[in-house]
Amino acid sequence: MLYALTKDSKMITAKAATKEQKYYCPSCHEPVILRQGHYYMAHFAHLKRTCGTFSEGETSEHLRGKKLLATFFRAFGARVKLEAYLPGSKQRPDLLVQLPDQQLLALEYQCAPLSLRKLQKRSRGYHDAGLAELWILGNNYRLKRSLPQQVAQFMRWSKNRGFYLIYLDPIKAYFEVVYGIQKADFLPLKYQYWRTNDVKKLKAFFATPQKIRLKHLSLSERKKQKYALAKQIYYSTGAMRKLQQLTYQKRLKLTAVIDDCLALSYSYPLYRTATLWWRTALYCDQFSRPKIPAYELVFVDLKPFIEQDIDNFCKGLAFLKKNF
Repeated sequence: MLYALTKDSKMITAKAATKEQKYYCPSCHEPVILRQGHYYMAHFAHLKRTCGTFSEGETSEHLRGKKLLATFFRAFGARVKLEAYLPGSKQRPDLLVQLPDQQLLALEYQCAPLSLRKLQKRSRGYHDAGLAELWILGNNYRLKRSLPQQVAQFMRWSKNRGFYLIYLDPIKAYFEVVYGIQKADFLPLKYQYWRTNDVKKLKAFFATPQKIRLKHLSLSERKKQKYALAKQIYYSTGAMRKLQQLTYQKRLKLTAVIDDCLALSYSYPLYRTATLWWRTALYCDQFSRPKIPAYELVFVDLKPFIEQDIDNFCKGLAFLKKNF
């Protein structure tokens, strides 16, 4: 943490503190130690891990990022308090920001792993306190080829930018918006990115109209997808094994079922597993609404997206069965 109390109960920054004095946590009032050095930013740390308000073991990325966010939002004309305590919810966001329109914003720079349940609890606390909230992610949450639940839970939706995540690079000093996130079965994620070091430009970016189109698979992507499927058919494990058994029981040709159910384009990032598995379950009339392993998101209700996706597939399925 960047602030602590002196023995006279005065707030002091780690940068201004000296190691000759004693300091105390503003939340639990337990002793803390001052850490200063050439290789990491000055900060305070608890002697014992007993405080439930402050996160322990803050990295230099997190400390540097909090200060950078304060600089960015002050340049935007906002009033910023670092590590402000909210007594009602017993929470301490990284930054409490009063925006130029007087709206209060709890701003979190999330670098360490955070479970879905803890994220939901903290989000409810801010909501109950009447605060808007914004979660900005650190390098541990960078997207790669896939989208794990631990990253997906932070996603938001914008009609202009689709599904998106916001990152902060405290070394290069910019925000990075990863947007238009899309998935296709057995292929890497697709997304776009945009960078800025200006909160005003960040706000304008989301307000600017842009049509996010779901991308059709190229011929090379189709080949890669078919190759991945061929390997799964050959090894016959997990979900593919269940599909092989289901098509056998229904006296259907496996390759024909896959051809009818495999999507020809990327889709919104709604599901933790391939869409092929629930689509083939519907195709084989196993049940009317299969249990679909969707992502659990805190800031977006996926139900309308999923219902629309299922309805679109069912309409296409009805057309196929009627005409072919």
